[in-house]
Amino acid sequence: MQERRSRQRLPSIRVTARVGIKRGFLGRDWLNVRVLDFSNRGLAFTGDVPLEQDDSFQMSLRLSTETGDFVVEKASASISNIRKVSDRRIYGVHFADDNPAATLASLERIEGIVKRYKELSSRIFRHRSGKEA
Repeated sequence: MQERRSRQRLPSIRVTARVGIKRGFLGRDWLNVRVLDFSNRGLAFTGDVPLEQDDSFQMSLRLSTETGDFVVEKASASISNIRKVSDRRIYGVHFADDNPAATLASLERIEGIVKRYKELSSRIFRHRSGKEA
């Protein structure tokens, strides 16, 4: 069958996250946040969360792809910086070095997939721009 799309479709990926805020002795409230960027050492997110500089918390992450999901449950993290842009706060997060080895490996795997996706997107964009010139 002949391809009829005028532009090549990129595979879809999406990183979603939830922040676990301690509530009482054993409980946690899990709040959804919007991931802005990601690496295996940390990430940036925006959302309505009651966190301040140096606060420690847990995060759950999910990288959704067309071929399956990669999930990290309860990664320990802390707020390294907070920037105010317009009416929202952007939180810089550092993942704790003492996370279990499996958690660290999953964070590295997610970073690798995100990096390859960005490289593919850039190559396709450059290729399209070269054809239009």
